[in-house]
Amino acid sequence: MREVGALEARPLLAPVDRYDTTRGKESVDTMTACPGARCFVIRQDGRDVAAYVLQRQGDECYVLAAAGAVDFDLTVFGLALIEAHATGLKSVAFQTKRAGLIKKARRLGYAIAGRVANGVILRKELQ
Repeated sequence: MREVGALEARPLLAPVDRYDTTRGKESVDTMTACPGARCFVIRQDGRDVAAYVLQRQGDECYVLAAAGAVDFDLTVFGLALIEAHATGLKSVAFQTKRAGLIKKARRLGYAIAGRVANGVILRKELQ
């Protein structure tokens, strides 16, 4: 895993636009350009396979976008990695409309904390 600039992360994050929960208000381009947004890429076997964008919002680490294609459970691995980034913060949160992701995240301790235009906000308290 390494931190990268927005331009390097965007191609890996492109699938995120298909699962928009903002009804067009946000896109991968706008999320990677948000103030304080930090982009990361996961590398496997010498190639970039996944990316995610984090933003600190008060005492919370908010996942603005995440996507990838790997041969392991990216939800389990990715959320553990993101929780490590959030050490010292109160929680990690993200929004999604993907039923499978909601189910997996709930098994990992995330709870539905609210609703958005086209999905839900999931949050895990860390402290």
